[in-house]
Amino acid sequence: MILYTMMPHEYIFPTDHEMFLSQKVIPCESGQLIVEQVNPDQYRIVRLISSNANAFLNEKYTPGTIIQASPRT
Repeated sequence: MILYTMMPHEYIFPTDHEMFLSQKVIPCESGQLIVEQVNPDQYRIVRLISSNANAFLNEKYTPGTIIQASPRT
């Protein structure tokens, strides 16, 4: 398999199983976000998965951005 990507090797093939388990995929209006939980109410964006190239220009999907968890009802 040949993988053409600009992502670092450790993001694609995480060596720490705990790091992999702490990440979660959540849907957003532009595609999907890979996030890791910071605390029970907040997540940090790790990466955006989208087929829309313009979605990557949206600052609210910048890796490292903290987002609030939506309340469950």
